[in-house]
Amino acid sequence: MHTKTASAIILTLACALGGCSSSGDGTTSEAPAAAATSTAAPAEATTPSPTTTATATTATTALATTAKATTAPRKTKAPVKVPDGVGLNYQSAQDLWRAAGLHVAPATDATGAHRLPLIDANWVVVAQDLKAGSKVAADSFITATVKKYSDD
Repeated sequence: MHTKTASAIILTLACALGGCSSSGDGTTSEAPAAAATSTAAPAEATTPSPTTTATATTATTALATTAKATTAPRKTKAPVKVPDGVGLNYQSAQDLWRAAGLHVAPATDATGAHRLPLIDANWVVVAQDLKAGSKVAADSFITATVKKYSDD
C-alpha cells in the first residue's frame, strides 16, 4: 500500500516539475522524464527510473523548503480602523471593508425574512456589527444588516 502511494506521489511530483498536460477528460499525458512510472501497473512490479527518482528528490526538497517558509511564525498585524459602510450598496461596503483588512461574514436580512443577497449591489447596508471608526484586529469579521432598495 505504501509503495503504491509513494509511486503516485512520485508521478504527481514528476508531472508538476516535468510538465504533464491534461486533456480535460481526467487523463494526463506524461512528460518523457516521468513516462517510466505508470499508474496502471502494480507499484511493486514497477521500478522507477533514476530520472524520476532524481525529480522526486528535487520536488521533495522544494516542498520541504516551501513548508519551512510557510510555517514561519506570523507577524501580528496592526489594528485597523473600521470603515463606515452604512448607506452604501452591499457590494461597495464589502469592497471597502476588505480593503481595510476585514473579513465579511454573511449578511443579515433587515426584514427578518432570512433572504440572502444574490446581487449584492441591489441591497443597501442599514447597520454593521463592528462600529464604524473603531479599531479592531486585522482579519476580524464584520457582519452587515441589509435590505433591498425596493423594501419599504
